[in-house]
Amino acid sequence: MLCEKCNLNNATVHLKQTVNGETKDIYLCASCAGEGELGISFNNLLQSFLESFFGQQGGVAYESKTHTPQGRAVKCASCGTSYDDFKKSGKLGCANCYSSFKNELEFIIKNIQGSNVHEGKFPKRSGQEFIQKREVERLRAELRRAIDEEQFETAAKIRDEIKERSKANE
Repeated sequence: MLCEKCNLNNATVHLKQTVNGETKDIYLCASCAGEGELGISFNNLLQSFLESFFGQQGGVAYESKTHTPQGRAVKCASCGTSYDDFKKSGKLGCANCYSSFKNELEFIIKNIQGSNVHEGKFPKRSGQEFIQKREVERLRAELRRAIDEEQFETAAKIRDEIKERSKANE
């Protein structure tokens, strides 16, 4: 399919625009899309996407801890990247940036993925050990909850199950 603007190059970008309830599909080549067809700039789209995660938390501006009391931006000691640089580009300068901007990154990752804890799949061969450990952790949390609610019979059953699973892991 050819670009709808220049009619020369193959269309590689598909835009879907909805105005007043009417949806229109637009097919553009990379160069026409980069020019900002229909007032859309992909750099502006990326910037607004990043700002939505960096700048707001439930409609309230997120206060970054990357500024000193004097208002100067804190920078990574290794590469000199500031948090503002990261907000603009969406890229960190080096591996140490993860430590420098830890609080902000945790907030962003939690907003994007819903959690800061990996809950994905494990390899079939070696994953059973991890699955068992996670199950024991879940049971321990359940045990604490049962004790807090004074459900001691349930707590005793959970305790016994934890012991059995711990023996199986050894």
